[in-house]
Amino acid sequence: MLDILQASVTTEEKRKTLLRAEIFAGLYFEEKIIEQIFREVETMLNIEESAGYQRIFKKGVEKGIQQGMEKGMEKGRQETLRESVLKLLHKKFKKIPRPYVDKIKSLDEYALGLILDNIFEINTLSDLEEYL
Repeated sequence: MLDILQASVTTEEKRKTLLRAEIFAGLYFEEKIIEQIFREVETMLNIEESAGYQRIFKKGVEKGIQQGMEKGMEKGRQETLRESVLKLLHKKFKKIPRPYVDKIKSLDEYALGLILDNIFEINTLSDLEEYL
């Protein structure tokens, strides 16, 4: 570690080199090993202050936000479909046995869409079973 601090390159060059090494190490080693190897050196060089680190961190945060929004929208779509299916089936059959409701609540977006698309062809609970 002392060799790193005393190397005859600027602190910014040391940070860049460390960041590159950590990125490449991530292609081969597990996160736990990388953490053990780089933790102390990152602290010594204040790697979080480097432009490269900030750029990667920002991209990661933005990607995480985007993925979270997409997941939330997908979950909202699925919940809306589920509510619509249950509402229409309640209107059609008045009462739906609990096992059917439970199965409908566990269906994915595709299966719920099939029920909605075929709601006028589903005339009995046994017809509904084909979609569960």
